Amino acid sequence: MNTALFRSHRLLINMFNMPKVLLSWKHAQGRSKMELNKTFRALITVAGVVAAMPVFASTLSFSSTAVPGAWQVATNVGGADGQLSSFNTTNFVGATAITARSGWIANNATGTNGGMGTWTFFVFRQTFDLTGYDASTADLKFQWAADDSGEGYAYRGTWVPKFSLNGAGMVPWGSGPTYSYGSVVSLTSGFVSGLNSIDFYVEGNGVSDGFALSTLSFTADPSAVPLPAALPLMLSGLGVLGFALRRKKEEV
Repeated sequence: MNTALFRSHRLLINMFNMPKVLLSWKHAQGRSKMELNKTFRALITVAGVVAAMPVFASTLSFSSTAVPGAWQVATNVGGADGQLSSFNTTNFVGATAITARSGWIANNATGTNGGMGTWTFFVFRQTFDLTGYDASTADLKFQWAADDSGEGYAYRGTWVPKFSLNGAGMVPWGSGPTYSYGSVVSLTSGFVSGLNSIDFYVEGNGVSDGFALSTLSFTADPSAVPLPAALPLMLSGLGVLGFALRRKKEEV
């Protein structure tokens, strides 16, 4: 164990035992001035360690599409190509793993709905909770893929896949084919305290359509670090021992 960490650990253990020391402070009045000084310095050290303890980011859960049970999908079969109005944002149901494409999901096990040219519109959603965390520190990193790509030829449609966090502005894929994972996306804003939702808008051509996402990391700082219950008593004890030291000095 790191030496500094070990010392901090010991100091915290002593802090939780401090109420016993403070409750018997009258016995300390009979000690020498040097002993009281040592106790006083120890209390100040522990208080400083507690106040300076860093807040570490926590690892949160955001599931990849390899866990289809974490995702929902709303589907509209037969809408107009390339139109936002063609997407259904209600009537969500559980997403289904595509049997022939590992890690991909759709509204059924094949991703096929009708046949080539039957434009199919999917909204894939995952909801997650940031209660107890500082939403401004949240950082979600992932890669994603979609079928189809919206490149405008060979029945790929004209809708470029996009995503939206909590109903904010849509973020497009970029350019080029979307059938394999693209560059890393890092989301560091737009999160809120409590429940959050991220939606991915994908248009398919009716055959073997779907969506895939790989989560790389998801972290956020706790929203508050509660003080140890013994800390208020310990701080009041500093005043008590300080008073005792002053009395000792006056007696000398």
